Amino acid sequence: LMLTATVAGRPLVRDIKDAKEFKKLIDHHSSTTGLPVVVDFYSDSCGPCRMMAPVFKAVAKEYKDSAVFAKVNTEWNRQLQSQYQVRSIPTFMFFADGKKKQEFAGAGEQQLRAATRDVVREAGRLNARLLPESLAAFYARHDATKGEHHAQELHDKCAKLAKSRSCEGAAALDLVAKLKKKYGEKPQMGKRFGPEASSAPTPSSAKSTPPSSFSSGRGGSPRDSQPPPAATSSSRGGKVDLAGVSLEALEAEVAARREAHGDNEEEDEEDEEEEDEEEEGLPLYFPRDFPERVAVIGGGPAGLSAAIYAARAGLRPVVIAPPFGGQLMGKGVDVENFPGLLDQTGPQVVNLMQKQAADFGTRFEEQFVHSVDLKSRPFRIVTNTSTILSHSIVIATGANSRWLSKPGEHDLRGAGVSACATCDGFLFRDRPVVVVGGGDTAMEDALVLARTSASVTVIHRRDSFRASRALAQRVLNHERINVLWNSTVAEFKSSGAGGEDDHERLSHVVVESVETGERKTLECAGAFVAIGHDPNTHLFSGQLQMHQNGYLATFNASTATNVEGVFAAGDVADSVYRQAITSAGSGAMAALDAERYLSASGFGDEEEQLGATLLAELFEDIASQPQEEQYNGYDEAGNVAGRRESVYDPVAEKSREEDLLQWASAQREAQAVPTQNYSSIAMAHRE
Repeated sequence: LMLTATVAGRPLVRDIKDAKEFKKLIDHHSSTTGLPVVVDFYSDSCGPCRMMAPVFKAVAKEYKDSAVFAKVNTEWNRQLQSQYQVRSIPTFMFFADGKKKQEFAGAGEQQLRAATRDVVREAGRLNARLLPESLAAFYARHDATKGEHHAQELHDKCAKLAKSRSCEGAAALDLVAKLKKKYGEKPQMGKRFGPEASSAPTPSSAKSTPPSSFSSGRGGSPRDSQPPPAATSSSRGGKVDLAGVSLEALEAEVAARREAHGDNEEEDEEDEEEEDEEEEGLPLYFPRDFPERVAVIGGGPAGLSAAIYAARAGLRPVVIAPPFGGQLMGKGVDVENFPGLLDQTGPQVVNLMQKQAADFGTRFEEQFVHSVDLKSRPFRIVTNTSTILSHSIVIATGANSRWLSKPGEHDLRGAGVSACATCDGFLFRDRPVVVVGGGDTAMEDALVLARTSASVTVIHRRDSFRASRALAQRVLNHERINVLWNSTVAEFKSSGAGGEDDHERLSHVVVESVETGERKTLECAGAFVAIGHDPNTHLFSGQLQMHQNGYLATFNASTATNVEGVFAAGDVADSVYRQAITSAGSGAMAALDAERYLSASGFGDEEEQLGATLLAELFEDIASQPQEEQYNGYDEAGNVAGRRESVYDPVAEKSREEDLLQWASAQREAQAVPTQNYSSIAMAHRE
């Protein structure tokens, strides 16, 4: 148990109301308790979410003493959904030391349990602190030339890397590993959290602060101290003595007490009044009784560019694609070769294009396409939840990653073998990894992994890279990246018995020389295959003409395929360039070709045309009827038959009043009516 005092008062599963509460939760447990946080992004309308809800609660009960569990309703927390790029639900995220360590989507009970177990172990591993006294004692045993001053300097450098007052967490573990490699032994380490936690030292460069009754005589941040004891009472009427207590220690004590009593859900009135603007989701497609004019299959640069051009032409296209995936969505490095865009990653570029397309009237059907019938007119597109009819189609389905088909590769997918460094790279922080390939994708993956992994080895079957010169040079000059030339991977090996607590995971790759056939085993925790792509054209097999390599064929220097009304854009029809900018350009071409086709074929907005036709026919029917046969609402009102609604005329009204007064005067003379009733009689007749 790390902090048993707060476990009893903490809810089993906490419902997160907004982004501010979510940040408080992550920050508190990274700095005060050291507990990992497991988060379920869900929706009440999601069937798999409802199925996983009791499983999530059961896992929370099982790990209640060693992890914190929270739920985020994506219907009410669009800001968090956008911030963490939740593209499908349920999605489970796992945080330790304030950082996301793992993520997966889907209803997988075993995967949830395994990931929870892993993040609890990771949090326990990071619960480490190295004191300068331990470093000094270590050097006294192994290198007497380095005294306490050197130990303090080394500790302060480690603390700077950890962004803390002490050498702790991943930075401390990395330093200890290096010392063990050099001296064959590692210094003694303490704990950051829990009953056995060691007090955080004061770095030599830090200024002294007044002693605090909360933090063992040193003022500091909550990250560097354990949950403080209660403040002592002074001799003056039992009041709490806060003299010399630092602001950070007070804030830590308040946060700990709120957590213990379950009061974190209470917000100040000012905080409740401040509502963060939530990003609106993309406009979704709803089925209609009329065919669409343009349907775009694919949500990458080609598909979104086609949607932007088609929407600006007033065609209101539908983009049919799942909300995740795609090559550009998985590109974590900056997109440096897209004109006009600076300091933008792949997902950011896609999000900008989606927003631009939506602003012009594009609708999105975020589903996989199961089948496409190009022999019927209009064309029929079947997804998980809908059937869409369209007069024209832009195919922008891109290409899939290619695999090696070596022993162990298929069995270890998701257990160390991956084709997406950006998606899975964070799982192998501070561990050795390999990248297989020599093109731009392999270079980008290697650079992404070098940010977090202990080392990266690029395995390439030739003696030079096929990648662009700039990317290749960056890889060759990187201190954490090594290259094995003229080599291939012969086998992926695993360790672990595959039992409940020891799942089978990648541990080594067998590398074979293409020149000598010699084999050697390379230790690694992750292997990323980046050897090219295969076009996603299986939906159109037997319906569209393709090249020998499987890419769609287009004709007459356009995006038109051999089926009239069907157009291909992006990597699905481009086996040469395969760049985001060329895909976007071909997407614009496809939209222009589709617009010309629709105009030449006479396809307009059938719903609007039908409404206009019906309205015109209604007016014609009314105008063709004789005046006396035309409908008059007064005819149904009883004693007003034949009367029609008129506009008030003050001159005519005055004339009628004068006539009534004359009539009333004549009646008075005949019946001797009193003078004072003239006006009332006139008014009665007028009404």
